[in-house]
Amino acid sequence: MTPMFRQYAELKSQHPDAVLFFRVGDFYEMFRSDAVEVSRMLNLTLTQRNGIPMCGVPFHASRSYIGRLLKLGRKVAVSEQIELNPDGKGPARREVVEVVTPGTVVDDVYLDDKSNNYLAALAGTADSAGFAYIDLSTGEFRAVRLDPDAPQDALRRELARTSPREIIVQESLLETEIFTFSADDRMVINRLPDWNFDHRKAAESLNRCFGTVNLKAFGIEGEDVRALAAGAVLDYIEDNHATLLPHVHSLECRGADDSVGLDESTIRNLELVGNIRDGGRAYTLLETLDHTKTSAGARSLRRRLLQPFPKAAEAESCHARVESLYRDQSLLSSMRRVLTGVGDIERLAARCGMRRANAKDLIAIRNSLHRAAELRRLVGDELLDCCSASVIESLFERGAELADFLSRSLLDDPSTVLTEGRMIREGWDEEVDRLRRIRDEGKGFLDDYAAEERAATGIPSLRIKHNRILGYFIEIGRNQASGAPERFRRRQSLTQVERFSTEKLEDLDAEISSAGERLIERERELFTDVLKTVKDAVDDLLTLGRLISDLDLVQSFAHSATEYGYVKPRMTDEPVSRISGGRHPVVERYLSDGNFVPNDIELDGQSVSFMLVTGPNMAGKSTVLRQAALITLMAQCGAFVPADSALIGTADRIFCRVGASDNLARGESTFLVEMNETANILRGASERSLVIMDEVGRGTGNADGLAIARAVCEHLLENTAPRTLFATHYMELTNFVHPRFRNLSMAVTETGDTIVFPKILQEGPAEASYGIHVAALAGLPETVIRRARFLMESASSASPPSRQPPVRETAPLLFDPREMILDAVEGLDVNELTPLKALQLIARWKEDLDS
Repeated sequence: MTPMFRQYAELKSQHPDAVLFFRVGDFYEMFRSDAVEVSRMLNLTLTQRNGIPMCGVPFHASRSYIGRLLKLGRKVAVSEQIELNPDGKGPARREVVEVVTPGTVVDDVYLDDKSNNYLAALAGTADSAGFAYIDLSTGEFRAVRLDPDAPQDALRRELARTSPREIIVQESLLETEIFTFSADDRMVINRLPDWNFDHRKAAESLNRCFGTVNLKAFGIEGEDVRALAAGAVLDYIEDNHATLLPHVHSLECRGADDSVGLDESTIRNLELVGNIRDGGRAYTLLETLDHTKTSAGARSLRRRLLQPFPKAAEAESCHARVESLYRDQSLLSSMRRVLTGVGDIERLAARCGMRRANAKDLIAIRNSLHRAAELRRLVGDELLDCCSASVIESLFERGAELADFLSRSLLDDPSTVLTEGRMIREGWDEEVDRLRRIRDEGKGFLDDYAAEERAATGIPSLRIKHNRILGYFIEIGRNQASGAPERFRRRQSLTQVERFSTEKLEDLDAEISSAGERLIERERELFTDVLKTVKDAVDDLLTLGRLISDLDLVQSFAHSATEYGYVKPRMTDEPVSRISGGRHPVVERYLSDGNFVPNDIELDGQSVSFMLVTGPNMAGKSTVLRQAALITLMAQCGAFVPADSALIGTADRIFCRVGASDNLARGESTFLVEMNETANILRGASERSLVIMDEVGRGTGNADGLAIARAVCEHLLENTAPRTLFATHYMELTNFVHPRFRNLSMAVTETGDTIVFPKILQEGPAEASYGIHVAALAGLPETVIRRARFLMESASSASPPSRQPPVRETAPLLFDPREMILDAVEGLDVNELTPLKALQLIARWKEDLDS
């Protein structure tokens, strides 16, 4: 093994779970298993060196390749050449200077500007576990204690609403059957031994980060599992970034009731932030409501949809601010114009705090602060729902001062690298101005000196020239060289000319030659000072960034209400839902104007708490169910809602079990997934919850499914009595009798063999399921449709209908091939039947009869 490969192996052994980018000249090289894996993942050419597989990426393009690996869930350890060996022999010394992981990146090139990038940790015991998460790019840091009665469900809820890119897990927790993860969770899982999780060590890490002596200010005392998980997050970041986090100043300890509970299946089935088809933003509530103008505002909207207000007063406060903008369209338009120019202050401030910002980042902060000042002149204190007027005024004043400081110190379009000498504004520093003038106008200085010497010596042919060997020199024709004064020192004699130097020329040479390097060094010093000033203002910037993102969220709600005709809901903490003319916010966007049919929903825990909805597929049952849940959620987010009017009682949790699919990654069949989701609802729903259920029990036999559906209905009516919308094809359930039970159905208009679904919710049960009609609309072959009708009608009468061929007196229990052949013959069009097709049919029928 060569010395370089030994060096690679040593560094790789220190980071076995990361792809090692090994700097060799202008490339980052990968070897062995890393090379094989990365060449496949990134479609790179795999080569060999001394029989060892290798591949590489150019240094200047490395960020894009690292970003692709991070999106694929891999860590990257970056090694750089530190210094040459002192004896000049052997490979240059290299060290890993940074470990980039999916959950700890802060550079924009690696981040989605509209989503938070969370690193999470799970620590404690199966009976008492804590979950903490941080967005290193914004400084957001939260922790929660998982419900000890249902820790797995609680964890899955937290994972669903935070979607961390990476999670640290205490190894002993993975050895239990309570906490399980799979590839379906789409995050990097770091197993750390239990000795890494120590309450004393965690408290020390948190106190060091926050500059405190204890954690009582954050609601943490004693051996709190939330602190254990939060400390693990900080230790992991410090190990990988070798830095403290000056922009992280507090830990928000959340409770289980700090927001509306939304479990994994509810977020997925309601398509809040990702659609069921491919997980993208298209056809989601997030896409519908996202009229934000800033990246931070888009992230705030996403968080709000996943963590709605749990209490009516909080939602009403937001409704009032939305209404203020809704009624002042001129102000709303002006706000949207100003917000367009605001950068991502939160992430820019975080990079400044970690000393990772460049000059363009600081200019982006300056421009954003100018926009912030303009925004402050537009909006009144009633829209700035965060702190007192005096605090707000002081905050914006300090922002204006910082913007002025950056305007005076930095160029409007500075370089992003320190080696170009183009960052500091003229007039900010005399030395920079002098060095830049020497660098840029050096030829002018030399021309002035040449003119001065021609006048002093009287030699008209005197010129100043330059080459790589002599540097700058004075050149005089040989016939005039005898007139050179004694202070001219001869440097070189050529056939036609003599070359000289002077003390002043050598000083000019040295000054001009070093001006560029000295300018770079001086700009580096000054930029460090400027960055330190901005770093000292990180707290103000983060506060200002969050305030602006909140304004952006409110204006987005107001714009949505204006654009789509939403109304302000009335809120109450009582378990009631009265929605008049409700519409599905996403579906109506993709229908032509006026084509969506609104419906009314009225649920009250004291009178009618359970609505059974029957009707055929395609009639609109699922849409009505989902729109009731979405309207409730939007109201509790502080948004206006798609309805003519709405009285919404706050729900502590919203459950949505609609449709089913298997989850092979977790070893769960379709029916098991359905039952898991149903069990979660029955365990977690209270009288203040809203429950949406569709087709419970359809994944098994008819008798079993009906029995399960009936038992679920009884439980929801008798035990917890949440507001429930329950859609089913089990017509037997319509006979259910209970004082809080109500039968509804989707209207169907039938004319002969033609049916129309007007999408109207009406009183009473459905008359039939109309499954065969829907099958016909789907394009099933006519022979199959006619056969299905015959079998259905035969099953409900002693003899088949007269219009059907009298093949049998009763419907067979199994398919008879002779019957199928007779049906096929009746359906043939002999005028279009070719001889070859006829022979093929006869051969197939004979094969069916023989089998």
